[in-house]
Amino acid sequence: MNRILIVEDLPEKADEIKVVIAKAFPNIEIEERTSYHSAIEEIYQNHPRYKLILLDISMSTFDVNVEENGGLPESLAGKRILQGMYLRDIPTKVKVVTMYESFDGKSIKELDRELKEDNPDSYDGFIFFSFKKSEWKKQLVEYLNTVIC
Repeated sequence: MNRILIVEDLPEKADEIKVVIAKAFPNIEIEERTSYHSAIEEIYQNHPRYKLILLDISMSTFDVNVEENGGLPESLAGKRILQGMYLRDIPTKVKVVTMYESFDGKSIKELDRELKEDNPDSYDGFIFFSFKKSEWKKQLVEYLNTVIC
């Protein structure tokens, strides 16, 4: 069974991604984490279970729940997750799915080059997500066809 981990703190975006995956690949199991800390815990402990990680770059430090407000927003949390994976030799492929064009003054293209250089074994590029446009859906399905099938 193929399993994907989605790391995304915006529920509407995560739902859109899950709908696209479920429609094109009904046999893929999807796990979801919504913050930096819950993602690193899941990845560090269970990475062999996943064929792929779809990763947001910007997210909250902690999960939002009754006891926790989510902590601080981290504009480069996804980059930190990739760094931790590199340090632990976690080879699981990572595709960034983002709706932002810049992060802390860096364009997505600059960040893409940096992530490829720093994480050549796991980082596999990015898809630019949009609620208004649907090109990302086609890109995601095409990408999943190369990784999953």
